[in-house]
Amino acid sequence: RHRHSQVLAATGLTPVEFDALLVTFKYHWDEYYSHFTLEGKVRQRISYNRKTSVLPLIQDKMFFILVYLKTNPLQELHAIQFEMTQPQANRWIHLLSEILRRTLKTLGELPDRNSKRLIHILQGCEEVLLDGTERPIQRPLDEDRQSACYSGKKNS
Repeated sequence: RHRHSQVLAATGLTPVEFDALLVTFKYHWDEYYSHFTLEGKVRQRISYNRKTSVLPLIQDKMFFILVYLKTNPLQELHAIQFEMTQPQANRWIHLLSEILRRTLKTLGELPDRNSKRLIHILQGCEEVLLDGTERPIQRPLDEDRQSACYSGKKNS
């Protein structure tokens, strides 16, 4: 917690950003956990967080999912890092991913998939950085240059 550079490296967030996101994440966690069990079944009785849980604190839960999403490790490796089994890690990853998605949606931080809304939003921005994706390039029309540049073994 006190090593700011390590929190940033592990989650992609500074401690201040982490705390700001944690408030909404906790709200969505409490909302889910008051109605459903960890397995997704409708809750029959009130349950309290156990101190012996593998992820006892809400900070642990959010740190767990942010580290998973940033580093994208194998579930087995992620489970080892957090001292749990792979099936437990799988269950937590799926549950907390949905909670984080709801959190980001509430805060308006999800990427927009509607191109018309995106154009409207970008009109107010002075500078926009686009994520460049790999695109196939045109092959030379000249047969000699084409054979020199391409082996013919790869299909696009």
